[in-house]
Amino acid sequence: MTGEASAEDDPRDGWFPESVAACYDTPGGANAPEVVTPAVDVLEDLADDPVLEFAVGTGRIAVPLVARGVPVSGIELSRAMAARIASKPGGDAVEVVIGDMTATRVAGQFSLVYLVFNTISNVTTQDGQVDVFRNAAAHLRPGGLFLVEVGLPDLRRLPPGQDTVPFAVTPDADGGGRQTRTRDGAPHPA
Repeated sequence: MTGEASAEDDPRDGWFPESVAACYDTPGGANAPEVVTPAVDVLEDLADDPVLEFAVGTGRIAVPLVARGVPVSGIELSRAMAARIASKPGGDAVEVVIGDMTATRVAGQFSLVYLVFNTISNVTTQDGQVDVFRNAAAHLRPGGLFLVEVGLPDLRRLPPGQDTVPFAVTPDADGGGRQTRTRDGAPHPA
């Protein structure tokens, strides 16, 4: 999902610096209406008062949810990703706090905290993932819900001893490789 590293990339943005944020909202794949709309439908049905999105990204889910009248706050580590929210119609209504979803707090209590599109996998340790759950619980009002969307990998694709499957790797001029496809299999625009 990453393009070529850019001089504009800020290491504080983690895995989603400017070079990724610039192409994150590319139409199709995870941004297609047939993917976004059902997710927003479920979240709207579960929402009862304000909601909080962990790893709100560019607002691909939060902004359509706000358009349906659901107040949304978000936590996002990447300034490059978060900067794109306000430029979307209605995006200025999404309150974004820059920080790590394992520990960053947002004022208030929420009826729903949610984390979509396998984003829990960006937290690469079990202790860190437990901290995400603790942080969600700390934000929930009594009776509130924590929703985590994850895909189940096709483990049969992994030969013994292999623990990753690259999306697509193309040799570069130095004999190394760079990713040429996005997480949903579409050609990477960079």
